[in-house]
Amino acid sequence: MSELRSSRRALRAERARVTYWRRLVAARLDLALACVAPPDQLGLYLTLLIDGAVHTSPPAHADLDRLLRHSLPITEIHRLDELHQLDERLASYQRDLDAVIASTTAKFIDRLTLYPLAALAGLPASPAPR
Repeated sequence: MSELRSSRRALRAERARVTYWRRLVAARLDLALACVAPPDQLGLYLTLLIDGAVHTSPPAHADLDRLLRHSLPITEIHRLDELHQLDERLASYQRDLDAVIASTTAKFIDRLTLYPLAALAGLPASPAPR
C-alpha cells in the first residue's frame, strides 16, 4: 500500500512540473505573438455595458504596451512552430502521466477496498491524548 502511495506522490509531483513547463511555454507563445499582434485595448467597447458595475478602470493601453512589449525581439515570431511542437510533446506526456496516475489510483483504491487496514501501514501514529 505504501508503495502505491509513494508512486502516486511522485507521479503527482511530476505532473505539477509538466504543468509548470506548459505554463512557461504558453507564456512564451503569448509573448512571441505579442511581438506582431498586440492585444486590443481593455474596456474600449464596454463602457456602456459596464457602467457603474466596475469600479476600477483598466490600466492605460499605452502603459500595458510599454511595459509588456518593451524590448521583445521580433525574432520570437520565428519560434512559434518550435514552441507549438514543444507544447504538444508536453501535452502528450501530461496525458500519459494522467493515465498512469488514474491507473495507480485505481490500484490503490482496489487494495484499499480489499485490505482497509493496510492503508494505515506506514502512516505516523497519532499522538497520545493529553
